Amino acid sequence: MTAAPAVTAPPVPGFAAALESGLLGPEPPALPEQDPADRAAGEATRVRLDAFLRARLDPDQVDLTGALPDGFLDDLRASGFLKLRLGPEADGLGLSPYNTFRAVEHAAGLCMPAGQMLAVQAGVGAPALLPALPEGPLRDHLAGRLAEGAVSGFALTEPAGQNNAWPGTTATRSADGTAYVLHGEKVFTGHGPVADLLAVAATEHTAEGRRLCVCFVETSAAGFAVTSSVEFAGSRGLPNGALRLDGVEVPAEHIVRGAPEDPRFSEAMADVLLDGQLYFTAAPALAIARLCRRWSAEFLARRSVNGRALIEYDAIQRLVAATLAEVHAVDSVIRWGLIGPGAEDRWFERLTAKNLAVRTAWRIVDRTVSLYGAEGVETLPSKLRRGAPPVPLERRMRDARGLRIAGNVDFQLDAQAGRRLLTRYYATGGDERAVAAADTAVGGAGLSAANRAHLAAVREQVARFHATCRELVAAHPRQEELFEKEHTLILLGRIGAELFAAYAVLARAAHPHPREGGDGVGGECAEAEALAEVYCVEAGHRLAGLWRRLTGGPGPDHAGLGRRWLAGCADRP
Repeated sequence: MTAAPAVTAPPVPGFAAALESGLLGPEPPALPEQDPADRAAGEATRVRLDAFLRARLDPDQVDLTGALPDGFLDDLRASGFLKLRLGPEADGLGLSPYNTFRAVEHAAGLCMPAGQMLAVQAGVGAPALLPALPEGPLRDHLAGRLAEGAVSGFALTEPAGQNNAWPGTTATRSADGTAYVLHGEKVFTGHGPVADLLAVAATEHTAEGRRLCVCFVETSAAGFAVTSSVEFAGSRGLPNGALRLDGVEVPAEHIVRGAPEDPRFSEAMADVLLDGQLYFTAAPALAIARLCRRWSAEFLARRSVNGRALIEYDAIQRLVAATLAEVHAVDSVIRWGLIGPGAEDRWFERLTAKNLAVRTAWRIVDRTVSLYGAEGVETLPSKLRRGAPPVPLERRMRDARGLRIAGNVDFQLDAQAGRRLLTRYYATGGDERAVAAADTAVGGAGLSAANRAHLAAVREQVARFHATCRELVAAHPRQEELFEKEHTLILLGRIGAELFAAYAVLARAAHPHPREGGDGVGGECAEAEALAEVYCVEAGHRLAGLWRRLTGGPGPDHAGLGRRWLAGCADRP
């Protein structure tokens, strides 16, 4: 079955353009609204997926045993849910990116490893990379294997880490040119122990220089071995492994080679992997956030202090309001990034949405644990033994912390966003008229007075961001010098992301969708303004701290302190 075609509404503008120019535009744009046919197709898939998972999984047992039930993978393969994003060429469901996100979110809300298995397959394995490949034998081969139900993943991380420019795994062309021979080790590979077909990142050393290669490897090939399964504190049961490639031969036509001395994936491949990162991390994060919202309501309904309902206390009201607003904000960020055409211009939104989602989920889990007190960190078996409500909050706390480092540690993604924005400043130099033009804009006619003030604050800080980047570029003519200042890159990435999230909730408040159910707090029109106001107040506090750290002048000698400590480690037990 193939889903309805994607929505054809006009695209929302990319927020990176505002950060590069210092200009937001006169009014916040309306968030893209999902096409009714696309929404119906996604809901039909969600209903079938829900029935499938509930019939086959006990999430409590999966977490306790650290294993999915026997036969689950075979059932998943036969179900067609490993083909969420694939089109007719691979007999897939053809879901839109947003519907795929929602399917993964729903599955992860029921059972984290089940949701993440869908995310690995749809987001980073061969199904994700297939659309980025040109027409030809490789694409035809992969489509055929995937139509057969091949389980896939991407072997990228190595024992030396994920952030080295060049993989240590090597791909050496055979003498007759018909094959490549792979040597190396990989670790933390999703689906590694169960995959039939893996994309493997490797380095080819040639006379013209190094080339980044993506090699499509059949795991049945001689020399391929799973050396260990990998287990995590959260996501228990997710198939993940350490791999060894010892002379694995791959047909030359199954290799995608990059340009000499360019350690980057192709733009098309990098673009699809951005969505994959959201499937694997942001979708489960939003699922956890929504669960915590529900569990907070359940706890408040049964608890009182000194005869007074817990929700009547000011501190609890503020805690709950923060959770409601943050769930709404993450939902808004994802809608902006994934619904509708023009996603390639929304690279900043999709790059930063991962950190926005996982950090927000962590705040919400932490807040919910505080609300529950000792129950928040009590294990599920303990709750069952004493007859307490079996809320698996402790499990979701473990899951949520793992999401912050999944796909790359959070601060590295902040640095990537900052670096990419500054690269564009070096290329264009920015617009000198931006700040003056931004000062003349007002906007926010559809917003409350409080939210118009928040919009004005976002507008002012976008202009400030632009001016700051111009100053940094002018002070560092060689971009390599500026890029060595990782703390600066991280702060720029985080400031840009916070501004985007605040703008997204303000845009949603200015243009509510009355036929959507909102976020469970009274309907979209009724509460979007209040949710935006609460969110923007808290975002404003975070932004104030980030700006102080970025522009506050020379700080402590962190580097010197760290070097002196490491130098003395050998002399201490």
